[in-house]
Amino acid sequence: DLIAGLFYGGISLYLKYTGFAQFMSKTRVIAVKAVSVKIDTVQKTYRALSIIEARQSINVTSKVNGLLDNIHYSEATTVKKGDLLFSIISSDTIGLTKIHAPFTGIIGLSKKNIGDVVSKGELLTSLDEYSYMKLPIDLPERILGYLTKKLSFIATIDGIPGVKYKGTLEYVDTRIDINTRTISDYALLENKNNILKPGLLMKMDIFLEEKEGAILIPEKSLLSINKKHYVYIVDNDIAKLTMVQIGIRNNALIEIKSGLKTVDKVIFMGHEKLKDGSKVKVIE
Repeated sequence: DLIAGLFYGGISLYLKYTGFAQFMSKTRVIAVKAVSVKIDTVQKTYRALSIIEARQSINVTSKVNGLLDNIHYSEATTVKKGDLLFSIISSDTIGLTKIHAPFTGIIGLSKKNIGDVVSKGELLTSLDEYSYMKLPIDLPERILGYLTKKLSFIATIDGIPGVKYKGTLEYVDTRIDINTRTISDYALLENKNNILKPGLLMKMDIFLEEKEGAILIPEKSLLSINKKHYVYIVDNDIAKLTMVQIGIRNNALIEIKSGLKTVDKVIFMGHEKLKDGSKVKVIE
C-alpha cells in the first residue's frame, strides 16, 4: 500500500508539474524587439570591378631612324591636338621629321633625351586624354535581361574614401564571349581635376532594378523553414507566425512582396524563443 501510495502520489505530482509547465508556457511573456515595416525604394544591385583606362591613350613612337633633335613640350602637362612634340633628324630621309599630338591630352615623361639615337617604332612618350575616363567591365550573361536599358551605377575607390562617382552604363557589346559567358561593357566618367588615373581599381554598384513604395524589413527578422520564409508579427502582444514572399535584398533589408501590410510590426530579436501565439512584450 505504501508503494502504491507513493506511485500514485508521484503520478499526481507529475501531472501537476506538467500542467503547471503548460500553463506557464501559455502565460509566460517573452521580451522581444520589433520594428514597423519600412516603406521605401529598394534597388537590386550587381557589384563589379573595373580597372580605369583613359578614354583615349596612345604610345608616341618614332616614325624614323635618326637623332632626337628637340623635345617641344613640358612633361606631364596638357598638350593640344596638333602641338609639336618631337623633331628628329632622320637618317632615312633628308631633313627633320616632326611628330605632333593626335589629340588633346596629358603628355607623359619623355623616354629619350635630346641627341639620343632613336629607332623607328621606338617609344618616346605616352599621351592620355583624361577629361573622361573609361571603366571597362565584363558582365555575366545571367543579368543580360537587365541590359535592355541604360543602367545607372555608383563607383568608388578604396584609396579615395568618401568620394562616389555616378554614371550610366551606355556602351554594351553586341555579342557574348563564348568562353567566359560574359558581355563586355564600358562607362565613361567625367574626371574633374584629373584625380582619376589609368590603372586604378574601381568598385561599381550597378543598379539592375528599382522599386518604389516597397515593404522592407530587417533581414535578420526572416525565418526559413522547409524552403519557405516566415516572420513573426506583433498583434495585440501576441506573436503570430506569418508566411511571406521575399524579393530584393538590399543593405541588410529585404523586400516583402506579399504576406505583410504596411501597418505591421515585425520581430527581429528574440524570435528564436517564440512559437505561434506566444505572448510577447516589445522592449526598446
